[in-house]
Amino acid sequence: MNFQYDQRAAIDTSSGGGEYITESCVVRGLIQEAKWVKANSGALGLEISFESESGQKANYLTIYYQKKDGQRNEVGYGQINQIMGCTGVQSLSNQNNYAIELNRKPIAFALERENYRKSDGNDGFRFQIKCIMSANSWLTVAEHASGSGPGDKEYWAARFAQNPKGAPIRQQAAQQHQSYYGGQQNSDPGFAPSDDFDADVPF
Repeated sequence: MNFQYDQRAAIDTSSGGGEYITESCVVRGLIQEAKWVKANSGALGLEISFESESGQKANYLTIYYQKKDGQRNEVGYGQINQIMGCTGVQSLSNQNNYAIELNRKPIAFALERENYRKSDGNDGFRFQIKCIMSANSWLTVAEHASGSGPGDKEYWAARFAQNPKGAPIRQQAAQQHQSYYGGQQNSDPGFAPSDDFDADVPF
């Protein structure tokens, strides 16, 4: 490959580009894999590995649908159903702890960065899924059902623009959290921005 200097590419990759998502954002991409997990507390969840259409990753996006006492976590249960609604998946299986029906499914997320202190005293961050949308229309399931526009997308984008790096670190039990980085990374190159979502997205 021959290179000609591209200042814009140099600036873009030195100010937020790279392999991982590092700031709060509204972004669409593909679910690389979805894994059923159990926390040390006994809570049950679905852990998602996500890759944006620009090739940046966000791993360990965990949605807990059952509390440690066995009761349903209504927020997490609803979020998993939102993912199913936005991807057109009608049921999820458990095949060697993976929900393979979600593999490579297009989705859009509002991801909020949350900073924390690790057990070794270093700072870390992870992302919370704040909103789930169709990768095709940017509508939530509720917006699609009501016939309204993508208002949630605009709300979260405006909110994140005010503080993309997240709130200051809160003192908490760091051993309860996983580092954002680490674990096996998916080497799949993802998809090009020109990929057509329409065939696989219900709305």
